[in-house]
Amino acid sequence: MAVVKLTERAKAVRKELYVRGATEYGTFTALKMARKIESLTDALSLFPGMGFREPLLEKRTPIYRATLINKRFKIIYWYNEANDMVVIEDIWDTRRAPQNLIKRINNK
Repeated sequence: MAVVKLTERAKAVRKELYVRGATEYGTFTALKMARKIESLTDALSLFPGMGFREPLLEKRTPIYRATLINKRFKIIYWYNEANDMVVIEDIWDTRRAPQNLIKRINNK
């Protein structure tokens, strides 16, 4: 079972999603998103390779993977096999311009 670590950026985006979701869509919807993220985090600890290889970051090392939270958001992560650790780099809004994801990961 791998340890799952969120970067500071991923923690900030997750918190922003919860707060904005609660104010714009209601507490129930925000909690549903929170549960989905927690469920995926638990699944990643058991199956670190479950996500698809992120096409926008395929030329980067380490190998970045993504898993969909819903049709609007995905978790961008990589797996450190030596330490058995999943590092969640970002929670990405898929409606954004794709080149911005590359810039965000480059500027980590």
